[in-house]
Amino acid sequence: MVMMMTANSPIARSPLLDLHRRAGATIESANGWQVAVRYPQQPDRTANELVDLAHVPTFEVNGPETGTALTAFCGVDVPLRRIHSADDRHVYRLTLSRALVFGPVAEFVRGRSESDPRSLTTSATEAIDVTGGWVSLALIGPDAERILNKVTAVDLRERTLRVQACCQGPIFGVNTLFGRFADRFELHVCSDSAEFFWDVLMDAGAEFGLRPAGVEVMKGLG
Repeated sequence: MVMMMTANSPIARSPLLDLHRRAGATIESANGWQVAVRYPQQPDRTANELVDLAHVPTFEVNGPETGTALTAFCGVDVPLRRIHSADDRHVYRLTLSRALVFGPVAEFVRGRSESDPRSLTTSATEAIDVTGGWVSLALIGPDAERILNKVTAVDLRERTLRVQACCQGPIFGVNTLFGRFADRFELHVCSDSAEFFWDVLMDAGAEFGLRPAGVEVMKGLG
């Protein structure tokens, strides 16, 4: 749901926002972010699509008790290199002591640290709001894996990277966190590399008819 902001509300923006505007995308405010909601010719469900998800809340959990923290914050521990999805939230377990949470986490709001409003601690484990430091993209469509195979040597075959699994590796020198879902890949990179990364994917997907899309296409996806 798109939420209108008041004139005095702070508005964050994706590093790709100007790119979306130049392409004629409809920009609306959602949860304090300017978001590309739809494109003039929004692709249909059978097309290959690339969607900017930079506005999605992102938390990094670090420390020796990451498993306990995930259980406390999100209601579940997550096995290594797996993704747990629930309530519009995706928890990626990267190592024993590190995880990333993409999506709303109400427990984080209740547990804010007084010294740093962006973080909280549980014993020796810390969770930090890193929204804005990461840019997330959804690559959707029947040729998503083939598009990625053009730009990375990471083995993304389903027998290697199963559905609801994650891994890390480079795309044209950009360290990338890959998440595989039943209907898409989600790709997470540092915000400084976002525009370069977007262009690399669009170039690789040209032969497959890859087109940009707004966040409206995410409705109904798992």
